[in-house]
Amino acid sequence: MNKNKQLALYSKHLQITGHQGPIYALSQDDQYIYSASADKFVARWHKSTGQQDHFAIRCTHSPFSLCVLADQEHLAIGLSDGSIHLIDLAAKVELKFLKAHEAAVFAIATNPVAEQHYSADAEGNLLVWDFQWNLLLNLPFSCGKIRQIVVAPDGSFLLLAGADGYFRKIDTTFFNETQQIFAHHEGCTALCVLPSGQILSAGKDAYIRRWSESGQKLNAFPAHLGTIYQLLCLADGNYVSASRDKTVKIWSQSNDQIQQKLDLQMAGHRHSINALIALENGFASAGDDKRILLWHAPNPKTP
Repeated sequence: MNKNKQLALYSKHLQITGHQGPIYALSQDDQYIYSASADKFVARWHKSTGQQDHFAIRCTHSPFSLCVLADQEHLAIGLSDGSIHLIDLAAKVELKFLKAHEAAVFAIATNPVAEQHYSADAEGNLLVWDFQWNLLLNLPFSCGKIRQIVVAPDGSFLLLAGADGYFRKIDTTFFNETQQIFAHHEGCTALCVLPSGQILSAGKDAYIRRWSESGQKLNAFPAHLGTIYQLLCLADGNYVSASRDKTVKIWSQSNDQIQQKLDLQMAGHRHSINALIALENGFASAGDDKRILLWHAPNPKTP
């Protein structure tokens, strides 16, 4: 761990408990954190206190993916049976039940620039929806499970993490596959677009690899002792990785040097970590130990 105290190192701010099974996915709006669990519930929690809100959705199958949509008024939930539920967050009612996938929905993303939504499943299918959730395209990639969809900040392309080890770059105008890059021998599991435009990938091989916008490999290093399930950019110039090895690690965006390791000794997780989301002063993590942990950076005004 880098011992330079001027760097923003993180400590646990809140611990949220209440789920009875592993937590698979997180999403958020301005006020709440939403979580999806193997207990078949989607719940939400106040960001400031960690208290559960009077909002809980009982699903018929395990929810594997969550996405609060750009309007912050609707929540999309992807289930293990391939269905997607669209929820009105204010009225707490289901607006749509979509059954276009035939396999578990592992990823949902929204693109407010192109006014599109995306969903991907365990059989390598990417579905493109308009903003009213009318199906526009069904794109089969035959790449095994698509675990993550990352939308470019300007909405011009999206990235898919495939179980075949490749990540794919898809333009959001004509939906051509503009890049197919073999990144991880046992499967690509996580992706992140840095502010520089460079791409980070992670996989079952526990490596993180850095790629130029044109697809040239710039760096590769063993980052964890097990599958890396999430990568997340932070506003402070760092990025975060979360792994099956029960640790969260903070890395410098500029040189991939480790800044901090958050493990059980730091009051961290006891089991695999499956999900990350960025918060105003840090990030949240969740995993198989049924807990959501909120990590905050120190107040810069504190001496």
